[in-house]
Amino acid sequence: MQPSKTTVIGLFNAPFQYQIPIFQRGYVWTLEKQVAPLWLDIQSQADALLERKQLAPAAAAAMKPLPKHFLGSIVMTPVPNAFGRVSMYEVIDGQQRSTTLHLLLLALRHAAHDSDQKTVAQMAAAVVRNPGPYLVDANDHHKVWPTQAGRQEMQAINAAASAAQVCVAYPARDGRNRIERPLMVQTYLYLYHACRAYLQGLDLSDPVPRADGADPDRSYGDALVAAIRNTNTVAPVAAAGNADALRAQALYMALADQVQLMTLSLDVDDDPQVIFETLNARGEPLLASDLVRNFLFLEAARQGQPVDALYADYWSDFDQVATGKNTVTANRYWREKEKQGRLLHPRIDLFFYHFTVLRSQESTLVSHVFQAFKGWWLQAPRVLEDELKRIQTSSSHFAELISPEGTGYLAEFSRLLKALDVGTVTPVVLALRERLSDGSAELKQAVGDLASYLVRRSVCGLTTKGYNRFFLRVLQAVCMAEMPHEALRRVLLGATATSESWPDDQQFGDQWLMRPVYTELKPGKVCALLRALEYAARGTKQGSQHVPTNLTVEHVMPQSWDKVPAYQVADMSDAARQARQFALHGFGNLTLLTGALNSSVSNGPFADGEDGQGGVVLGKRSLLGQSALLLNTTWFHRSDMQQWDEAAMRARGQALQRAALLLWARPATQPAADAVFTALAGR
Repeated sequence: MQPSKTTVIGLFNAPFQYQIPIFQRGYVWTLEKQVAPLWLDIQSQADALLERKQLAPAAAAAMKPLPKHFLGSIVMTPVPNAFGRVSMYEVIDGQQRSTTLHLLLLALRHAAHDSDQKTVAQMAAAVVRNPGPYLVDANDHHKVWPTQAGRQEMQAINAAASAAQVCVAYPARDGRNRIERPLMVQTYLYLYHACRAYLQGLDLSDPVPRADGADPDRSYGDALVAAIRNTNTVAPVAAAGNADALRAQALYMALADQVQLMTLSLDVDDDPQVIFETLNARGEPLLASDLVRNFLFLEAARQGQPVDALYADYWSDFDQVATGKNTVTANRYWREKEKQGRLLHPRIDLFFYHFTVLRSQESTLVSHVFQAFKGWWLQAPRVLEDELKRIQTSSSHFAELISPEGTGYLAEFSRLLKALDVGTVTPVVLALRERLSDGSAELKQAVGDLASYLVRRSVCGLTTKGYNRFFLRVLQAVCMAEMPHEALRRVLLGATATSESWPDDQQFGDQWLMRPVYTELKPGKVCALLRALEYAARGTKQGSQHVPTNLTVEHVMPQSWDKVPAYQVADMSDAARQARQFALHGFGNLTLLTGALNSSVSNGPFADGEDGQGGVVLGKRSLLGQSALLLNTTWFHRSDMQQWDEAAMRARGQALQRAALLLWARPATQPAADAVFTALAGR
């Protein structure tokens, strides 16, 4: 490894191109978290130089040299030269930093030009483009060549004659709809306006003035960030005066002399992966998936395999998404956070957590995913392309689990799993999806068994604390078996410990009727279970199996029943009051609505009434009977049902119980929609 000290200008002064390997993550620095602090560091160095320039020469000469500011390191490995091409380095670590500094110089070029500081503009222009000529690939003119997800933005910024052109190319709004500008474009615009403001004597940290004085809670920088994200035309920050040539010179010299970096150029025998894992100073923290990706593709490079082709075929969808004809941008889906248990994790890290458990058949922690993945990989020889195919296939199955679409049985199963919040079963589901075809009776049986097992235990209030160990045992059985669905059923039926058992019909049925599930299971889970019954009851007679996902749980007898005369009982004993309060939150008194009722209806009487002028005022029964949901129309359509009390709640609870026993049978069956419909109707 050959270390060297350089400055921002020095890094880009020579005719080199810094390539970000295609398998590295795209540009992820954000304005508040990294870009604004970086600008403050650079501004402070320019301010220090400016202060020295304003001193008398003798006084300045007597002072100690200004301390340098160290920005961090950039680790590179040289790319073999070819005739007609620019000399290149692959950036192993520091790609976010090197890209941002290049954007800063592009911004300074435009800001100095627009502020009539021609000399600084020309000097900046000299270091933002390799001079060429490059006849083999015109993109060799670029100083930094990002991953594919950022190339269009980099080309547009390099080619633009002004920041205004960049704003036009990447608007923030289309009519009333907001469009998120790419992060690279946001960074360029922020640094452009920061440079212009500095040249004109304005500090972005200064408060924005108001008619009644300055606003201490809103700075020029805050206003700039808001404008970049919300307005098509980003106006210059209000300036204190004309641009100052000394300020322009100080800013350039800070980049040329004061702001330093350490570059590390790797030798042939250096291991890029080890260095990548250990060096990430001041950068956006690496996700476990970033480490996995680099590990796999550096391994591909070591084996002499076609890295670009493997990346494009099997990994690129994690990092980028098509936005139009021949254009791509960063794929944010996989970096969005997903809840598992009490914590939020990026989706891609959750996927690799479950995938690593699937492959290793050993437990691990989300925070230890890369170490566990690497440990599993090194246990035996692996065929890299085969493993990449498995990652690609399993990731699509995982995406269907956490972002279900459509009305198929797998999508409905996924919605149920999300509501029950049992992520520990995910490796088992991935294993089943890998081994059984989507439309097969075997997969339907396996999914039905898992749903029944999880629902029954949830309704019975049984613990989930042992699920990690139990489902690891289930996973091992599924992966070893020739018939995975039968192996799954054997393990589930064979579990006898309280922490693992599959409740029988007696236990499940009793708890269905007895538990105040609204308070003990919570509304989200209750909603999912009732919605699953609604889905199962829909057949060809209903024309569609679509059931809305934005349903709300409604108490038929309102929770404030003791304040509604229609539900009050004279001389009600304490025991009767307690029994009613208990039944109030049971399945028999709970239903679903496509939209919340207004309070007067929700807390109103059950039966129809009169308005005093001979007109009919519909009660809750009639309104529920007119619902689009079978859960309501099958029970509340009857005009002879005039009273809603404990007996009525129990009767409806028993009807729902019969439907639940059909839908979540032990072991699972595939009940006909007509049978579930009939059970819901109490027939």
